[in-house]
Amino acid sequence: MYRILLIVLATTLVCSVAEANTQQTVNEICKQTIDIKFCNGILAKATSPSMKDLLNVTVTEAQRISDDTYFFISTFLLNAGDQRPVIQKCVDAYAFLNSSLTDALSLFNSGRYAEIITLMDNISSEDVICKTDFNLPGYNINPMIEKNIETKVLVAMEKIIGHMVSSL
Repeated sequence: MYRILLIVLATTLVCSVAEANTQQTVNEICKQTIDIKFCNGILAKATSPSMKDLLNVTVTEAQRISDDTYFFISTFLLNAGDQRPVIQKCVDAYAFLNSSLTDALSLFNSGRYAEIITLMDNISSEDVICKTDFNLPGYNINPMIEKNIETKVLVAMEKIIGHMVSSL
């Protein structure tokens, strides 16, 4: 009976230490971003504590969110009126971003983690994320402000975790 109890306690301790180390790693990654809560929410979707799984979740979520944002902002082009040029620039920025994040997903699937960092360096500049000095019908506050922040966090996460994975 004591052996079973000892085994259960030892297993619980090992799992707790592993979980604590994972959370410590996640905290270390997220502290380097501009939105710790959003970062933690993304990394909570990882199915294992490995760096590769954390990178996989980040790359996949970045591509999904960017694709959703591209579709979202594209729907406003039809009735953009005099704001069309500004919204078009935003659509173009997210089209470029989508292409880059699709490439990042391919690089991840090919195990070419270091190349993800280079790719993210090309999309992290301010001119790629669209400006938000325009109004969108039905919104008091331009939702692209939040979407741009999410994008910046995801790009930063890919760079941070990419460095960690490529140094393994």
